[in-house]
Amino acid sequence: MEPSEALDPLLSSDEFDEIIEILFCHGLHKHLPNLLGKIIERFPDFDERFCSPHRQMLLLVAYCQDFQKNGPLPSIRHTMFLSTLHDSIVGLLKSEHKLVDLAGSLNTYKLVGGLRCLLARSILMNPKFSVTDIERTISSYFPTLPVKPSNYKHWASWAEILKIDLEEKSEVLTNASKVNGMSAKHLRDKLDNLPVERKKPDSDQDKSIIHVWKTVSLRFDDFVRHLMSLLPENFLSKIVENPHPKIKMLSSRLDPMAVESEVIAFLDYLCDIYVESEFWTSGFVQGIVNK
Repeated sequence: MEPSEALDPLLSSDEFDEIIEILFCHGLHKHLPNLLGKIIERFPDFDERFCSPHRQMLLLVAYCQDFQKNGPLPSIRHTMFLSTLHDSIVGLLKSEHKLVDLAGSLNTYKLVGGLRCLLARSILMNPKFSVTDIERTISSYFPTLPVKPSNYKHWASWAEILKIDLEEKSEVLTNASKVNGMSAKHLRDKLDNLPVERKKPDSDQDKSIIHVWKTVSLRFDDFVRHLMSLLPENFLSKIVENPHPKIKMLSSRLDPMAVESEVIAFLDYLCDIYVESEFWTSGFVQGIVNK
């Protein structure tokens, strides 16, 4: 038996899944399509089987960076793109309080408010949406003070995003209400003239949405930088530096600066080890051993 073979540990399903998740996060973080493809090929049920607190961030970073590279047009014309971007950013802001701490509540409001203006305008210009759909969107996204039963749900969403207390008349809350009122009026004026607005040439519409985007873009870039600052610099270090005895035994096979082909080789090795582990810990083998 080779010395390296003697060091191969028996992995439980939890230990195996933890390492696979780290490798997947590394592939997202470093833009390694071959590694990602190999993992998805081996685990078609990946989304159901694996879960990492970093994966949502990494997917959003990749989505945002692709947009930064290729945008803003034509992406910000499209309702589906804006809806996905808005919902992803809002969802992460609600769960990752540190993002709001880094940006500040007022800048966070300006980012989300700007995205909501773009999305509401996109819905307004999209013939798939009715007047009722548009009015519902405006009311939902741009509530104004005072907080009352009819708008409490919409203000509660803002409070969760901005980490503010609706009982306190803070500067952020007051400013948000003021700008929300202006945004709602602007959109309702367009809604009152909807047939004309929807007939405007694409060039005029593009000028308008680019104007809005310019008020958002710097805060969007800051958001992406803040998001990246919350991620590990190197996910492979989470394997190499892991104190767990079994993972330490595996770490000799992996350099934290490994190139994609080397990480794929480690993935193949890991999967082989897990197959062996399942065999040696199976009820059949254990039944023979314990006789």
